[in-house]
Amino acid sequence: MVWGVIGLALIVSTAVAVVIRRRGMALDELARGVAALGDGRATRPVRTCVGGRVGRVSRLFDRMAPQLEARIARLEQDRQQLRAVLSGMDEGVIAIDARRRLVFANASADRLFGLDSGSVGRLVAELIRSPHVQAAVETTLFGAAPYQGEITVASREAGLRLSSRVLAVRGSSLSGSPPQGAVLVFHDVTELRRLERMRQDFVANVSHELKTPLASIKAYTETLLDWALHDENVNEKFLHRIEEQADRLNQLILDLLSLARLESGQEVFEHGPLALTPCIEACAESHRGRAEAKNHHYVLDLGPLDDETLVLADEEAVRQILDNLIDNAIKYTQEGGSVRIACRLAGDSVILEVTDSGIGIPREDLARVFERFYRVDKARSRELGGTGLGLSIVKHLVQSIGGSISVNSRVGSGTQFTVNLPRFHPMPQRS
Repeated sequence: MVWGVIGLALIVSTAVAVVIRRRGMALDELARGVAALGDGRATRPVRTCVGGRVGRVSRLFDRMAPQLEARIARLEQDRQQLRAVLSGMDEGVIAIDARRRLVFANASADRLFGLDSGSVGRLVAELIRSPHVQAAVETTLFGAAPYQGEITVASREAGLRLSSRVLAVRGSSLSGSPPQGAVLVFHDVTELRRLERMRQDFVANVSHELKTPLASIKAYTETLLDWALHDENVNEKFLHRIEEQADRLNQLILDLLSLARLESGQEVFEHGPLALTPCIEACAESHRGRAEAKNHHYVLDLGPLDDETLVLADEEAVRQILDNLIDNAIKYTQEGGSVRIACRLAGDSVILEVTDSGIGIPREDLARVFERFYRVDKARSRELGGTGLGLSIVKHLVQSIGGSISVNSRVGSGTQFTVNLPRFHPMPQRS
């Protein structure tokens, strides 16, 4: 009897040990599945033979695991797509938490503010030292509505040179009370604002330039109508003045149209192989009479150029370039001065130089002489019939050919414009 009880106890204890071991193995298997699911790895079914609550949990895990894996995969795919979109944006995007620490910055924000991979987790005030950005952050976090405005920040460009950038900012706070953080989007509108200022200046300059000859025409006309029409001492003089101002107005409009077509790409030139020598000779000869009338020492030096020297350009474009440069040289050179048109070769380029001994250009104005309506001496330029657009047209024409232009000058010593044109080398013909 005793041995029977002992045997039964051994059987029971063995069975209990087996059950406990199976449940332990089931729990271990379940733990491995949960860990794999948490790490994003594929899970395998938790195969157990135990019943009870452990068995039910195992079977529930087997049913839920594929669904959770699919959801995690979709979330990861969405995250990667979001990162790709944010990385491809021109706008800088930063996300911050409630403690003003950086959570995320896309590539544009990195370039804009000089951030790197080590910036995440640091205070925005340490990374972006701009009071305007800090004000935008605070307003976004605690404002009743999304923040929107424009700020100016200093950015460091190539060569360690500081420049100001104008940024349009839009900020939105994250959900929560207080907000859990904020997202700010920065769009660089520096170039847009510069173009807007240029347009405003252009409109103002055009209005002023048109108003001046129109006012003169109106004044002379009113004077003629009032009393001077039948006064032979002044009527012809006034009519000549009206004609001069009308010519100036006409030239201004023609220059404006030409410049507008050049800047919009509507002025189509057929750039092809062009023999430069005949073009330069014809253009220089057309101005010789005006130069000799002012007793200028007028020189054309073609140097090594001959009829075989070709450039890849349109003849009309080259003529306009030379006409403007030679006209300015004669116009701003005093009586008895000198004007020289010279050519030389430099590698694969043809260099054209128009040099005069005229009034010259101050050093501080050299960088602006190619701007529209910019005049060194406004009164003298208008008196001589200049529209202030000639050099701007020249610059656009030279660039359309693929060349470059520069200027060197000293006040009272004259000016030299240098035009660099690409030389054309014809392909040798096969025999």
